[in-house]
Amino acid sequence: MLTRRNLFKSAVTFGLSALAPWLDRPALSAVEKVRQGCESAGDDPPPELRSHLLEMEYLENLKDDLDCAEVVAFFSPSLKRGSWTDTDSLRMTRHCPFCGEVGLHVGPESFRCKWCEAEGSAIEFHARVHGISHGEASARLDGLLNDGILRGRRCENEHASRMLVEAQGFYQELLREKPEGAIARQCLAEQGLTQSTIKRFRIGYAPPEPENLLSNHLVAAGYVIPKLLQRLHVNEAGEQKLIDRFGGGNLLIPICDSAGHSWGFMKHKLTSWRDSLQTGWTQDTLSVSERRLRRLIFSHPAWPEDFNRHKMLLVAETPWEVVTLHNAGIENVVYLFDCATDPVRLRTLLSFGQDFVCAFDPKGYRPVTAFRFVERLEREARQLSVMTVPPKGGVLNLLQSSGGQAVREAMSQAIPFHNWMGA
Repeated sequence: MLTRRNLFKSAVTFGLSALAPWLDRPALSAVEKVRQGCESAGDDPPPELRSHLLEMEYLENLKDDLDCAEVVAFFSPSLKRGSWTDTDSLRMTRHCPFCGEVGLHVGPESFRCKWCEAEGSAIEFHARVHGISHGEASARLDGLLNDGILRGRRCENEHASRMLVEAQGFYQELLREKPEGAIARQCLAEQGLTQSTIKRFRIGYAPPEPENLLSNHLVAAGYVIPKLLQRLHVNEAGEQKLIDRFGGGNLLIPICDSAGHSWGFMKHKLTSWRDSLQTGWTQDTLSVSERRLRRLIFSHPAWPEDFNRHKMLLVAETPWEVVTLHNAGIENVVYLFDCATDPVRLRTLLSFGQDFVCAFDPKGYRPVTAFRFVERLEREARQLSVMTVPPKGGVLNLLQSSGGQAVREAMSQAIPFHNWMGA
C-alpha cells in the first residue's frame, strides 16, 4: 500500500526529484517568466508575456505538423536527392551530417546522434544544418508546409480531427434524442448531471449495436472508408471484420484542445444505468503527432485568456471528478490524463494556475497524483498543497455526502506539501 511514510522514506533516500522528472529547461524558463508577470489570478499578463506564451504555442503546433524524418531527408547534405522522400529508411540509424559518424536516429518527432549528441526537433535540425536562428528555421519550415513542398503531418491530423468532430455530434445526438441513448440518459440523470454540464463537456453515447453505426454515418456524410475510427474484431469462428472503434456501449467524453481540434474520447463501458462513473475510464486518442497529445489536459485552457486564470487548481484523479465538480459549480479542477509528469503537459498546467492541490486518501485506496509531479523545482513544490478526502470515494464521496461547499473548504484548508510530508 502506498502510504505517506513510504513516500517520505523514498524522498529521504533518493531526493524528491526521484519521484518525478524535471521540466525541460526551455519550458521551465518560459513558465517562470510568465509567472513573474502576474501577482494574482485574473490579472492580465503584460503584452510581452502574452506574446511569449502564444509564440510557444505556435512552435508546438509547428513541431506537431512537421515530420522530422521528412525534414532530415529533405535537407541533410549526406543524403542523395533521390532519397528525399524515403523517410521510412531514415527511421533507422544513419550517418550524422554534423559529425559524420553512423549513429543518427531519426523519427517523426525528433532526431538524435549518439556520438555528438546533436538532438532536437525538425526545427533544431534545420537551424543547425543551415547555421540560422531557431526563429528563421521555424518561419522557413512553416512556409514550406504552407506551400506544399513539405508534406508534414498537418493534413492527416486535420482529417482525423474532422472525423472526430463529426463523431462527437453523432454520439451526442444519440445520447440526447435517440432511443438507443436511454440507458445513458438515465445514468447521467442518476448522477445528477444538468443538461448544461452535458452540453459543456459534449458527452455522448455509443450503443453496443449495430457495430458499424458510426462508420455508416461517416460514409453517408462523405468520408471514404473511415478506418481511423474502426478496429479489427475477430469472432469465435475466427472471422475478421472492422467495427466502430468507440462503439460497444460506451459513454464518451471528447478530448479536445484549445483550438477546437478533437483528438479522441475518454470511454466508459456502460452496462447499467446504475453503473458508477468514478473509475473505469480509458483514453482512446488519434493523432499523427505524439507531442500534440502530450500537451492536452482536461479541460484544456484557451490561450491567452486562460493564462494564470486560477489562484488554486485541484488536480483530479479521474476525468469524472472534473465533470462532477464542474456540475457542482467548482470549475478550478483539471485532469492530466495518463502521464501526469510529462514536461510539455506540465507547462500547460503551470500556465493555467498559481497554486495546486491534490487529494490524499489516508488509507491508500486511490492513486496519489501529487507525487507524480511534485518536484520539478523547489519553488513549485512549495506551491503544492494536499487535502485529505474520505477513503473509497475521495473527492466525489465528500461532494455527495456534504456538498460543494465542503469540497471548497477542504481545498482552502489543504496544507503545503512540504509540511505534510514532514508531519
